[in-house]
Amino acid sequence: MESRYFEDIKEGEVLNCAPVKFTREEILEFGRRFDPQPFHVNEDSANASIFKGLVASSLHTLSACTKVVVEALDGAVILTGVGIEEAILYHPVRPGDLLTVNAHWTDMRRSKTRPGNGFATVRCEVSNQEGALVMRHGYNYMLACRKK
Repeated sequence: MESRYFEDIKEGEVLNCAPVKFTREEILEFGRRFDPQPFHVNEDSANASIFKGLVASSLHTLSACTKVVVEALDGAVILTGVGIEEAILYHPVRPGDLLTVNAHWTDMRRSKTRPGNGFATVRCEVSNQEGALVMRHGYNYMLACRKK
């Protein structure tokens, strides 16, 4: 894959993210390991909760979406992540859900203190297979510039 520098990326450019599938087993495993809320780890408790069934942790959803965004960066020379914008959750993710991540580059600016670096954000809207909005969030990155 050819390296893509800050100057090669255009404001509004869309990332081609793979779909994200959630299984019952993955939801339970992630919940047990990282977010053991009853509605993530126990189906009886989940059924009695406000969700009326097992749901994925928001951290699981964010992590799974991060993976497909990183895979879609298409050679961008990321020096580091510098932040994650507020993740706003709209609908729970359930076993069998197939999520679509619509992501694009925005807020492109060259560093004032390090002209060999640029900053950009990848903004994401995540929807389920029914078209319901699941989450909005963004990743702030520092990228290498081709020209100093």
